[in-house]
Amino acid sequence: MSDKFRYNLTDHLTKREVDRLLDLFNKIKLDLSDNSFPTRTNRLEAVENMKKVLEIHNYVVSEYDPDKGIWIEPSKSEREEGKKPYKVEPKLAEEMSSDKHQGRENY
Repeated sequence: MSDKFRYNLTDHLTKREVDRLLDLFNKIKLDLSDNSFPTRTNRLEAVENMKKVLEIHNYVVSEYDPDKGIWIEPSKSEREEGKKPYKVEPKLAEEMSSDKHQGRENY
């Protein structure tokens, strides 16, 4: 995506962007539509298409680099309020599953 486009966004998608999004959504559905667990190739293809969808919406997506950590970029309104990007520590799968029912009763 060019810098000119990235920094001159409008509130509406162009016809070209809408057409591209529809195409990407159809490809994502196709990649994940198997009745059994999707193959690694199909899952990775779906992720690549999801990345393209996010880029159309002005998100910057990159592969995870453990040395750099995970950075959360503030939204446009948060940036206008002066909020800066911040780093979060990744959780292990076990940590995430232990928080699964946090705040709910009867589990």
